[in-house]
Amino acid sequence: MKRKGLVLFVAWAMSLAGFEASATADTLAIQGGTIVTVSAGRIENGTVVIRDGKIEAVGNDLKIPIEATVLNAKGKIVMPGFVEAHTSEGMGQSNERNDFVPFLSVVDGIDPVLDFFEESRRNGVTTTAIVPGNNTMVGGQGAILKTAGQYVDDMIVKRKAGVKIAMQPASGSRMGHLARLRKELDKAKQAVEKKKKGEPESKETAKPAPETNTQEDAPKPEGTPEGSAQPDANQSNDAANASKGLEVMMDIVAGKTPVFLYCDSAMDVANGLRLAKDYSLDCIFVLGRTAYKAIDLLKETKRPIVLDRNLVFWEPDPRTRSETKVVLPKIFLDAKVPFVFQTGDGGFRTTIGSSYLWYQAALAVKYGMTEEAALRALTLAPAELLGIADTVGSIEAGKDADIVILSGEPLRTATWVEKTIVNGKVVYDRASDDKLKRLLSPKAE
Repeated sequence: MKRKGLVLFVAWAMSLAGFEASATADTLAIQGGTIVTVSAGRIENGTVVIRDGKIEAVGNDLKIPIEATVLNAKGKIVMPGFVEAHTSEGMGQSNERNDFVPFLSVVDGIDPVLDFFEESRRNGVTTTAIVPGNNTMVGGQGAILKTAGQYVDDMIVKRKAGVKIAMQPASGSRMGHLARLRKELDKAKQAVEKKKKGEPESKETAKPAPETNTQEDAPKPEGTPEGSAQPDANQSNDAANASKGLEVMMDIVAGKTPVFLYCDSAMDVANGLRLAKDYSLDCIFVLGRTAYKAIDLLKETKRPIVLDRNLVFWEPDPRTRSETKVVLPKIFLDAKVPFVFQTGDGGFRTTIGSSYLWYQAALAVKYGMTEEAALRALTLAPAELLGIADTVGSIEAGKDADIVILSGEPLRTATWVEKTIVNGKVVYDRASDDKLKRLLSPKAE
């Protein structure tokens, strides 16, 4: 009897262990939908098998693991999660007070509980590049994150994704702005050359800019002997930041760190291209509304550019006061300059349509872009631009399981995001979206 009881106990323990293993295995199967892989066309009535946050297999007639949770996608579209190539949202503030802060990182200001991340998941965005705002000179380091996670460290795809440099001065003249920018780049270039030669770094190179109130001019505390030095914690912090900032700038001129180069106007594009050539910068061009006027120059970038979020607008003529309709997607399509989309720069979203990536893509299709190219501009193209296409941007075996399940065709206004999956976990389910239910429910009489 004792032996029989022991056998039953072992069997029970093994079955419990097996249950727990299957429950924590994170195995998922999306079955029966139309799979838009982006990289290899469509698969009708297909299946995606997900294990431990990765896509294990995709195709027809796949064997579904017995431990898998099966999501029925019959009649629905299954496609990669959207990738946003540039935004300043997700932080407490979109920009810094100082205009030269390469030592700062957006990671320190990102809050995972902000509405931005919830809205991103609701709209099918699974990966986003969060970058300092445009009102700066060198605004700090951006990062690429998944849109789901309890803590920032859980969300990071690439901590050092690039540094924001703006060609438009926040104040003063463009001449002074460019002169200051070149001075910092020259300083970094000289430091790189010295490092290659094995020369010690000059203390003067990393010396922080002097403050208006020097230590000698500052009031001394009572009891301080005349002529004695005062300890200054800020001075040591400034020196550390200057040293760290120089390292970041050195990585920029050495081509190790890309630059998110914001160009507000056509003049900025010309200056930006010249700067990129002079210092061998690896640039991702982020455009303002009127930068399209330098379309011929933008062909030299040889990579997709990030269009302004306002794709269609009216531009007044200062002489005749007449207005001309400007359609950015058509201008860039006609010039054969590839592009991707963005939805916001950290400011207020006053236009509802342009707050959604799918809307941006649908608008581009309206003005001549193929649907296939538009879907690629939502997924794989920005992933390639950001250097993360080996993990996200398409539905392929081995990539992160970042997937959205849609109620219909991706670019139709009647289509809803049914489920958003990040790293193999369902992080948004329309069926349990209470906020959306309250928004769409009729008013109580």
